[in-house]
Amino acid sequence: MERNRRKRTVWRVFGVAVAVLAIACVVLWLAAPGFFARMYIQQTREPIELARDDVGSFPAEHHLDGTPWIATREWYCQANSLAMIAAQQGIDEPIGHFCFLMGFTYGAFREPGEWEFMPYTDPEAGFGVAAPYLGLVRRYYVTDDPSLYLDAVRYYLSQGYVVRVALNGCMLPEMEPCASAHSEVLVGYDTDGFFYYETVIDTRHLPPGEKGIQVSDQTLLDTVADWNRRFSSPWNYALTIFETGPIEQDLDPIWARNGQLLAGGSKYGPRQGADAIEVLATWVEEHWAELDLTNTDFGGLRCGIEAAAYTRHSNAAYLRTAFTGEADVERAADLFDEAAALYIDALAALEGGIAGQSEADQIANMLRDAAALEREIGQVFLIRGEGR
Repeated sequence: MERNRRKRTVWRVFGVAVAVLAIACVVLWLAAPGFFARMYIQQTREPIELARDDVGSFPAEHHLDGTPWIATREWYCQANSLAMIAAQQGIDEPIGHFCFLMGFTYGAFREPGEWEFMPYTDPEAGFGVAAPYLGLVRRYYVTDDPSLYLDAVRYYLSQGYVVRVALNGCMLPEMEPCASAHSEVLVGYDTDGFFYYETVIDTRHLPPGEKGIQVSDQTLLDTVADWNRRFSSPWNYALTIFETGPIEQDLDPIWARNGQLLAGGSKYGPRQGADAIEVLATWVEEHWAELDLTNTDFGGLRCGIEAAAYTRHSNAAYLRTAFTGEADVERAADLFDEAAALYIDALAALEGGIAGQSEADQIANMLRDAAALEREIGQVFLIRGEGR
């Protein structure tokens, strides 16, 4: 009997241990997405915690008069931001050049419930990748202290830096339609707030000296904090400046990265690249009756497909100009144009609404064909990234 009692006790202990292990596994599984997201943010942003001692004195008002105002009607806010920062350093290149270095328009992702379709890639990672090819170094400063943040923005502006901020553009009164994931450049300040150059407005390339649009201290804080909350950042406020540094010329890593962004294949996180477009196709096929085709804001289905059309056409034009006579790149440009044509056809089919399953199937097949083309382009880039 004593032996049986000991045996039952051992099994009870073993059972408890198994249960605890199972619970621990579940907890780890649930926590894993957040853990990997935080790790990704740390690796791609390389954040620097702002310290009060790092922020010097600054005058009551200041404005940068050496930065042109570059904007487009199309959603190129991130690339436009980098173009203005580069222009301040004397670098005059087309928007397609910055999209290419950042990989900004060389990929896609979906996040249902937030963004139905985004034919773009993570710009925060892209800024860090592109900077060395422009002779720049990206500095990403973060804090939870609103007063320190405002002082830091004013200080860096007074030191001659364009300050780039990621924010929720839907909270800016001037932006319609709007983007909850948006990029602006700050070019000045006074006692009432800051001045910024809107990056998505009517297409413009105004010479340096424009005052810009004013935003109050509180609105800037609110829009930046909301963006960081939406993207689960470990801080409330962030700003980006670019310092001069050594210039990188080897484009193999750019080709390889852009190829991977286009081809997809990621095992973790939201589907990306061609995989995301294929998932979108299935979603349209299965949920066509529920689609909100009235939403024209950034991230909506119609806006996303329209952006896919013009960004892929723009990619093609840039590649032909920048790499004239290089057969593999010119082939990739042709494939981008083919994909753009499919997105245009899909958008036209959505224009009057989807009448039934057969129309939904046709649109889904257009998207799948476009995904196949983007995956093929990715493979061309990946081979080129190997130095061949």
